[in-house]
Amino acid sequence: MLTSFRGRCYGTGMSVMKTVRRRLPAEERREQVLKVAADVFSKKGYRVASVTDIVDGAGIGRGTFYLYFDSKKEVFLELIERYFSDFALILVENHKRLEEAINKNVDVIPVWRENMIRILEYHRENPDITSVVYRDALGCDEDFSERVNELSGLAGKHLLEEFSLLQRHGLIRSCDLNVVSSIAMGATVYVIMEYVVKGSRRRIGELADEMIEYHVRALTRAGADVDEGKRGNVSAKAKTKKGRGTR
Repeated sequence: MLTSFRGRCYGTGMSVMKTVRRRLPAEERREQVLKVAADVFSKKGYRVASVTDIVDGAGIGRGTFYLYFDSKKEVFLELIERYFSDFALILVENHKRLEEAINKNVDVIPVWRENMIRILEYHRENPDITSVVYRDALGCDEDFSERVNELSGLAGKHLLEEFSLLQRHGLIRSCDLNVVSSIAMGATVYVIMEYVVKGSRRRIGELADEMIEYHVRALTRAGADVDEGKRGNVSAKAKTKKGRGTR
């Protein structure tokens, strides 16, 4: 079936374009609305965006929108919930991988690097929702902020546990791990927003290398062999280099 056709009102000489919308299964239509909403929110911001913007972008009527969602806020909250669930799963899996590497005394830096790549890739694949969460959700509404803060708390908890484990194994120097965890989280969010979401041409692997190198050189007693670590050939233990100070 053609998606549109041109008809003529012969009595008035007026041409009329009638659009026939393609019918989608309910779940597919719902996913389309969420995708369009994420794009609208990322471009206009939550406060400025309207249900009209969403339905126009999706090519549906307002009635169709309200079959799936009660309000703009409900759509926004579901997008945050989806981001929360997906990213939380990545954080939990990354934590397990790094914890296993540390406890088994195998190479940590390659695992750490791979974990960072997974985080960056997730945000590059979901730029709209990432922009919505970090730009609009915080401070926008109590419900939104609560979920984002909960995710931040989960990320901070895992990071603190990982740094603590590294410290107990003598892999990083003595320092205030709460401060270090906060710095690491803030730096990661900034890199995501500036170099991943905004469409930088930097490769994900290169960004991960820069971030891991920074942390390793800042936290190890004498600095691990970061260059070898990128290739997966470095021991988890920081290597003491005779006659050289902290790098």
